[in-house]
Amino acid sequence: MTGARSLRALAAGTIVLGFGLSGCSALQIHTAEKDAAPVRVAVQDQPGSEPTAEPTKGGVPEGMTMETINLGAACPVEIGFALGGDWTAGSSSEQFHVYSRGTSVTESDMIIISCNEAYDDSAQAVVDGKKNYAFSEKDSQVQAERMGTITAGTFWSYQGVLGPTEILSINQRPTAMYGTQLGYKVNGRLVNISIEMRALETNTKATEEFKQMLPTLEVEGERVPTPQFK
Repeated sequence: MTGARSLRALAAGTIVLGFGLSGCSALQIHTAEKDAAPVRVAVQDQPGSEPTAEPTKGGVPEGMTMETINLGAACPVEIGFALGGDWTAGSSSEQFHVYSRGTSVTESDMIIISCNEAYDDSAQAVVDGKKNYAFSEKDSQVQAERMGTITAGTFWSYQGVLGPTEILSINQRPTAMYGTQLGYKVNGRLVNISIEMRALETNTKATEEFKQMLPTLEVEGERVPTPQFK
């Protein structure tokens, strides 16, 4: 009889809890279950933050092929990323590569890859400095970003809009920019590797391509994570 009364009391308590929670839509229930531990239930007044979905690792998009660049003896790092066949390649040195697309000299889409020796104290300091400098004008904004580490360095990947007053904006017009800045150790030296993809904000074809291209970026065969694009 004692066991039967305990079961009825447990059932009644469950019903009361259910009615109490269903009457208040602001309450949120979170459950967590770990190995060899009971389920824990927590009730809070406000919803917790939603989990951030991991961005797609990024295979080679249809219509593109992997482009591989070696940044030269002074910066012996190999960069790879997906690229469509309608881009024109050019470079002024092994450490500086430019790809362009479009018929207008002043409004062409641009991809710029560069590598320079860094004199900061750490890979993190390299990235922090680049992050503070980019999108610095009040009419610019970072829309999505992700910072972290890879095997030989630190990265900052981003999506943003450069305002007309930014020095890197195209033809002084709002410019979409996707890219990655890295502080990277190579042969005991610290370098800054920069990848920037720019197009006019109104050029949705290009911006959608950048969202496919940037997640394919590899440094020495290692994929560099990207944010969840807006």
